[in-house]
Amino acid sequence: MRLLARYNNFESRHPFLAICLTSAFGMGAGNLVCQVLMSNLKSKQIDVLLFLTYTIFGFMVSGPFLKFWWDILEYKIFKNPKEFLRPVKMMLLDQILSPYILNGSFLFVLALYGGKSYSEAYEEVKQKVLSVCLESYKVWPLVMILNFYVIPANNRVLFTNAISVLWTTYFTYMVSETVS
Repeated sequence: MRLLARYNNFESRHPFLAICLTSAFGMGAGNLVCQVLMSNLKSKQIDVLLFLTYTIFGFMVSGPFLKFWWDILEYKIFKNPKEFLRPVKMMLLDQILSPYILNGSFLFVLALYGGKSYSEAYEEVKQKVLSVCLESYKVWPLVMILNFYVIPANNRVLFTNAISVLWTTYFTYMVSETVS
């Protein structure tokens, strides 16, 4: 609990930076775990640039997006904190939009990383985003219900990034042919 208290102290002083750092850590760690597991299976070296791509995406895109999106859900769309079904409504709207935005944009980045042109990357996103999002629905709706019902607003990105390590490990494996 001391670590959580230290995080909360840092987050209260630097909320945006804390969210960016935890998102960078979640995505970077998940990618690294997958690369280590896959390297043991395939005798492959760790791709440091791929790890950095995941980490930077978490820092610059995923963390900021989630912070602003969840603030919009919490304070602009679903304003009444006493409404019992509010977290369910927040989860439904979140899961209708955010998986396609985040997974689609990251698939695009990974395709570019893999040497594809912008038009090829766009076609790859169109081809893969639905299947990736359907896989994400096996994990994220339950996580989001917990997130919106139980987790305090200032710890939501931290909580989801703890889960994100596992999701990103699976995501990296799922899309590994995109960057090979």
